[in-house]
Amino acid sequence: MPSMEIVRQIRGASVSEQIEIIELIFHSLRTKIETERKSTRKPFRHFRIRKFSLGEEIHADRDEMYSGRGL
Repeated sequence: MPSMEIVRQIRGASVSEQIEIIELIFHSLRTKIETERKSTRKPFRHFRIRKFSLGEEIHADRDEMYSGRGL
C-alpha cells in the first residue's frame, strides 16, 4: 500500500503529471498481465486426423430434396 506521503505528492501534482503517473501504472500492469498469460498458456500440441469411411459416396440433388417442401 502506498505511503501517505506519496498520495499527498500525487494529489498535489498537476493534472498532466497525474495522467503520466496513471499511464506508467497501466503500462506496468499490462506488462505483468502479459507475462502471466504467457506463463499460463499450454504449449501447442500437434494432432493427427484419422480418416474413416461411412460407406459409399452419396450424391444429393438439392432440387429433389427441397421439392417436397414446396419451396
